[in-house]
Amino acid sequence: TPYLKETAAPSPVVDVRLGTERGYRVVVQDVRGRGSSQGEFEPFVNEEADGADSVEWVAGQDWCDGRVVMAGMSYVGATQWLAAAAAPPALRGIAPTLSADDYADGWSYRDGVPELGLLVTWNAIDLAPFETRWHDDPLRAVGELEALAKVAPWSAEWLERAAKPDYWSSRSVAHRRDDVMVPALVIGGWYDVFCDASLRSFARSRHAHDRLVVGPWGHDSELSHLVGDANVGIAGSGVVAELFATVLDFHDAVLAGRPPALPRVSVYVLGAHRWIGLEAWPPPGAECTELGLESAGVRVDPAEPVPSLGGRGLLVEVPGHGFGIRDQRRIAARDDVAVALRHAMPDPCWLAGPARATLRTDAQPGSMWTVTLCVEQPDGALHNLTEGVATDAGDGGVTVSLGDVCAVIEAGRPVVALVAGSSFPRWPRPASAGTQRLLEGSRLELTTAAEPLPVSSQ
Repeated sequence: TPYLKETAAPSPVVDVRLGTERGYRVVVQDVRGRGSSQGEFEPFVNEEADGADSVEWVAGQDWCDGRVVMAGMSYVGATQWLAAAAAPPALRGIAPTLSADDYADGWSYRDGVPELGLLVTWNAIDLAPFETRWHDDPLRAVGELEALAKVAPWSAEWLERAAKPDYWSSRSVAHRRDDVMVPALVIGGWYDVFCDASLRSFARSRHAHDRLVVGPWGHDSELSHLVGDANVGIAGSGVVAELFATVLDFHDAVLAGRPPALPRVSVYVLGAHRWIGLEAWPPPGAECTELGLESAGVRVDPAEPVPSLGGRGLLVEVPGHGFGIRDQRRIAARDDVAVALRHAMPDPCWLAGPARATLRTDAQPGSMWTVTLCVEQPDGALHNLTEGVATDAGDGGVTVSLGDVCAVIEAGRPVVALVAGSSFPRWPRPASAGTQRLLEGSRLELTTAAEPLPVSSQ
């Protein structure tokens, strides 16, 4: 962990008490250059070799039987993937939670657009040396990138608008998953900033014992069922669902050399307040449903961008934390946001897989488009399900990926799509002012499936 081993426990993600009761020894270690570990810290650079060394050291202790498994959240998920890529012989399984195996797309970028709010607040609060952290106002870093780079030098490269493939390939695992020889329990959250990257991590599965669990959570170490302004159901609480017990069950199985008893895929269905088990994600038989978007003009002003409000973002030590379900009505009411779709579902509908907006536009190259998918509540509130961003190439069209969705929509309940030219501070301010048009022929594409059955014991 880069976050100080002394504060890493207790945690619902790695419950030391439960682990020791189940017969495990628990080791928590500072990464190089952090806490009491010597050396120089640079994110993602030394964790592969150091992680392999640490696994082998643990395996050689007289209180260890020579077999090691790993668990943990966020960056502590990255340290698992990186250690696993080095293939230390003693490592038998990993359980990266709210994390990913790629630290470019899906972590630092969203389809080439920097995750500005995440990167600047994370660096200003968690990665900068303790004595230089900007606790009083981490968001000021969005306008003081040079000052941020003085305390977190790597942040300057991270925030460039185009990801550098060579730079990130030396720090990620996604492109060499054949090096990961052990099974992985990938745990994601529908409102987590790394949700899409977690799903892609599982999609690159190489092991028959790999498993996927996706709960309703944001990037929340408490795994709460209170996600933003909404209660998504107590069954969605990671504590009530006994998530860490599930991690230990997985590790028990892989240490014994048997298949985990978990379904291949376990997902929490938003709106249904329950878990289901599946053989694959998206569910077999899922289909694409297309809905037309209305044409509209969208005003763009870098001085007054559309404010980010909840969703799959993350703002570290900022009120609201930048994630979760938030009523989008005040966003929809702005004159620089187009309500491009309001469609009442005629029948109950299970959204179960990727969503995207295919836009026909007249925008200039480099223009930004954001799309937010919402469900209208009985009281009129607009609860956001997911959102996406893309940069227009100026060739008449752009596709905005909204990531995967898992939610039941009741018959008669409208789905709403909001289209804008900015979402700040999650993503950078637009480059220039003007009006960009959403043209006729634009559409929203949703993945739908038959009504889910309560087949999971999760």
